[in-house]
This record gives sequence, structure tokens and C-alpha cells, in this order.
Amino acid sequence: MGDKQIIVATQKRALYFGCSKPNSPGHYLHEGRKVIWDPPATCPWDLGLMDGGLLKNGKHPDVDDGKVFWTCGGARSFWYAFFWWDNSGDKRRASNSGLYVDGFGWPDQSSEAFEYGCSQYPEVVARQRVPLALQTK
Repeated sequence: MGDKQIIVATQKRALYFGCSKPNSPGHYLHEGRKVIWDPPATCPWDLGLMDGGLLKNGKHPDVDDGKVFWTCGGARSFWYAFFWWDNSGDKRRASNSGLYVDGFGWPDQSSEAFEYGCSQYPEVVARQRVPLALQTK
């Protein structure tokens, strides 16, 4: 079996899935200030996984406690997914947020990728009830 190589994008990119503003129910995928309706073709996660699927698959309890879980992967490009239960924009149960970041390598750049994602969506980070804390894998 030949070696497979995952390509790390040369340009950094961060997407946000969740509520764009407090008290605006509805979770959408955002690139900057723009809503995009589908993840990029290189992103390994679909909207179902972004919309709580990764949290439910990891059996993480629905608690808005600032704990940010993560995973990474991709077949055509290497992505990080950072996701947490989040009631800062939508008070209903199963409300979540996620940052999806491309352009960083593995395994030593998870913290840098998370910091980059946070820097691209400072309003989301600032509105959290509890400071976000990246969990170790």
C-alpha cells in the first residue's frame, strides 16, 4: 500500500458554524461575515456533523461550560474542527458552535489553529459565558 499524503493548505482559512449574533436562532456556516450554504469541497465534515454531530458522536454532555473539543483530518486538505456547546447565541438545548480551520499542520499546531480561528471570529469568543478552553486529546 502506497503512502498517502495529506496536503496542508498554503493559505489559512477559518469558518464558523453557529449563530451569528446573540438571540438570532438558527445555526449557519460562515466564512467571515458571509453565510455559505455548504462546506468547501476539501472540508471533511458535512453540516450534519457540524450541527452537533461531532459533539454527540463524542458523547459530550450538552453543557455550555466553555470546553472546546477537537478533531482533525481530511482527504484532500488537512482541517481542524473545534466545537463546543454554546448558548450564547441561541438559548435552546443542543445549541453549539464550531470553528473549522485549514492551513495548519499536524500534530503540533492544534493550539495555533485554534488561536487563529478565534482571532477570525472575536465576537463569538467574546460573547461566551465561560472562557473557551481547548481540551487535550
